[in-house]
Parts: sequence; C-alpha cells; structure tokens
Amino acid sequence: HYDEHAHPVPHQPWRRGITNGCEDPLSAWWRLKAQDIISDAVQLVGGKVVDYTWYLGQLVISLDADEFGNVVSYTSGHPVKIVYPDSTDIDDGGHVWEDPEEKDPELEEMMYTEEDEYLDYEQYDEETEWEILKSTFADENGNPKEPRGREERMMELNEMRGERYAAEELIESKPFDGNFAHPVDTKALSVLSQAIMTALEDENVEEELRILSRHDVILTSPLDDPCVLDSQSEFDAAVNKDVYVETRDPWGSNRVLGGKLVDRNSMDVIINQDNSGRMVTIPHSMIHQVLLPSGLAVGSERIRREIDAMGEDDEDDENDETYE
Repeated sequence: HYDEHAHPVPHQPWRRGITNGCEDPLSAWWRLKAQDIISDAVQLVGGKVVDYTWYLGQLVISLDADEFGNVVSYTSGHPVKIVYPDSTDIDDGGHVWEDPEEKDPELEEMMYTEEDEYLDYEQYDEETEWEILKSTFADENGNPKEPRGREERMMELNEMRGERYAAEELIESKPFDGNFAHPVDTKALSVLSQAIMTALEDENVEEELRILSRHDVILTSPLDDPCVLDSQSEFDAAVNKDVYVETRDPWGSNRVLGGKLVDRNSMDVIINQDNSGRMVTIPHSMIHQVLLPSGLAVGSERIRREIDAMGEDDEDDENDETYE
C-alpha cells in the first residue's frame, strides 16, 4: 500500500511510493540477464535486437526491420496490433512502429532549417555555433542575415515533424479493415513477439527476473532521427552534449529546459541546466521529447549525402542509355 514516508530513491525525497525494484540502475543484473534472454530468443528465430530502453513500467525493444526477411515462418503466433501515427499520437508522444520503407525523401529534406546548411556535423557548444552562423549566414543574395538560436530552430523542426506525420498522404496508408495489407511485416513481428513472450513467460525466468509482472513489453523500430533522442544507446552517446528537454504536464506549465545531458535512467533524464552546475532531474512521465541540437547538422549532412548519391545514380542511368 501507499506509504508517504517511503522513499525508494534516498536522494530524491520528493519521490514517494513503491517502485517495485524498477528504480535499480540500468546495469542491474536482472535487466542484463533479461536482455540476454530476449536477444537469444530473437536471434533463434532469425531476428536482431538493436536496443533496449527501460522505463519504470515499460521495456521498449528496438528491432532491426532489415532482418525481418530472415525471420522463420510460423504456423501460429501472438496477434500483433500495429499503431499508426496521427496528430494525436505525435502530440502525446510515445513509441510507434515506423516502417523505414515508408519515409518520403522530399519530406525528409524539409526536416532541417536553413541555418544548418552552414554547419558541419561536429559537436559545437552553443556560443561557437552562434559565432560560426553570425560570420557566415546570409540570404539568397549573399547579404548577412541574423541567424536564429538553437531553441527557435528546434521548435521549428518539431512543428515540421508534426506536420509530416499528420500529412494526408501518409495517413492514407493506415489500413481500414482486416483485409488491408500492412506495410509492416506483421508475420515477422508475430514470430518475434511469440519468441520473446515465450522466453519471458518461462516459470523460472519470471520467478527470478519478474519482467512481465513489472513491465509492459513494447516492440518498435529505431526512430533514426538525429535530432531526437529515442533509445538508450542514443542517450548514452549524447552524454555531455547539449540537449533540450520539452516537458508536458497536466497543469499546463510546459516548457523547454536546456543544458548538458548528464544521465538517462529508467525513471528520469538528468541535465546540467544551462551548463551552470545545477543538476535538474526530469521524470519520464513529464517528458514529451528530448532534442539534440547537434543532430541538426548531422541530419543535414546525411541529406546532402543522399542527394549526392541520387545524383550519381541518375548520371549512371544517363550513361547506360548513351551506350545502348
């Protein structure tokens, strides 16, 4: 029962209640053993786990969609429910399956602001980045132009992302009945889901690790957006980098907190706010998304490479036609 004097995390007196052991670090033995069991089960049927992201009551398993073709066939399996993004889903956040085959290159090209064309994909601190933009940013006629700060650019990017998922042409791919063909390989997902659940439902495994009794298991694909931190490995790689944490709460006091990423665990994201030495702990329940400003330049470089590759393919096609 609820005990107002119970503090599961000693240095967080404001956090009360029972966390059922889920406050343990990500390196806890039972988490690592569960990950090994799941990885082995997935590999046994031909799949591949990309990442594990733990929350207080959820375990999000990122799967490699490129390996779905290697997943063994089946005669029966768990039913799979595909969640398609719409404007409500994006506003509320959360994990959805994103089919990499469904991405629109033209929409992807719009996901980066004009200032990012002047930055490479190195990690700059905000002051250095501002100086680079101040000295190089110009309009189409070459006249100096005042650049926008990181926060304003990230907010613009967030709006673009919401518009992308709400676009009518993407929503039309949502099936309206059971006979409509999903773009996601639900057969492979069913096999993988069955393999994972069978492994975790084992009596000895559940008794020792208590994964299913404490967590909802969610299967997803990597978001693969350099501007949004979505999985644990991405958070780990972004430690000591500048981030913006966009919050959502029932009281309408939503805001954006900026600083260096210090840590991400099963319950919180911790930042060094404004690089001032003040550590701020933000519970996942209040986080809408975590943005990585340096990802703007990474994504811009990725888009440039894709455009260059498309141009080379077009040239090859023209040369082939010439020699025929």
